[in-house]
Amino acid sequence: MEKISIKNIGVWFIDQMTHPKTFFQRKSWGVFSEFAHCRRSDHRPKQAYTSKEKAASVAKEMGIKNGGSYSIYKCVYCDGWHVAKESGPEERKEKNEIGSFVPTSQTLDVEKILATNIPDIHPVYGGVRGRTLSSNKQTYAWPTMIEAGIHTIIDLREDGVYSRMQDLCRRFGTRYVYYPVDKSGKLIDDMIEHFQMLCKTIDEGNFYIACAMGLHRTDIALCTYWVFYAADKGIAPPNIYGYREESGHNTGNIMRVLNAFYKRMVERTGKEPLPMDVFIKRKKIIQQLGMER
Repeated sequence: MEKISIKNIGVWFIDQMTHPKTFFQRKSWGVFSEFAHCRRSDHRPKQAYTSKEKAASVAKEMGIKNGGSYSIYKCVYCDGWHVAKESGPEERKEKNEIGSFVPTSQTLDVEKILATNIPDIHPVYGGVRGRTLSSNKQTYAWPTMIEAGIHTIIDLREDGVYSRMQDLCRRFGTRYVYYPVDKSGKLIDDMIEHFQMLCKTIDEGNFYIACAMGLHRTDIALCTYWVFYAADKGIAPPNIYGYREESGHNTGNIMRVLNAFYKRMVERTGKEPLPMDVFIKRKKIIQQLGMER
């Protein structure tokens, strides 16, 4: 067993000061337990990552792949960073009291949701879109959302994995789905990797999908869903609420992401995700929707 290093305690302390509110929480001081460095099962060292950024990336991927929430922490025994699943006794108690996610056939009460007056809220594909529910100003709406039938939150913000949205989902017993979207197209590989998950989640219905404002990245995600999946099923395109000409915007950023998505799909698979003439036609429909009043 390696010994605690003063140098690593210093790195841990400096990192801890970036989020001081958790400094006195029991789990923060758990890093001094030998089991923060090694597995309980065989006492072998846990997987260590050379940087905080790498550990955060792995935590995000594990959350997407396995569900649940994963956190990272600086090890005081070794020079690395570890990833841990958030599944302590207190969390399990909270989930049992409030109720874990169980898909149901409950009909979504859209009128009840719209009555919350959340900014930019609209029904879409068996769910709703609107401003993020992680905002303190929208906290009041959570009980109504649950009563109305929402059982999944789709978080489109790039930094969503670090947000308090996951804590809110655990608190209210809803499923958290992380699907990061960026208008520059830099997250295309992430979008492609988890695109089937997005489509499946939307098809299940009873979801709340949102970026920070519930407008622009939400438009991009829903248009990608339609162009590369839903249109083939005869489903109508989504309404555009963010990238509208009447509000001083256009669909240029949507087109940028759609083009990057198409190109990267060809590079990854060696074949077109759909015929180019069909792709162009669908993009024109999206552009027209952005111009409609």
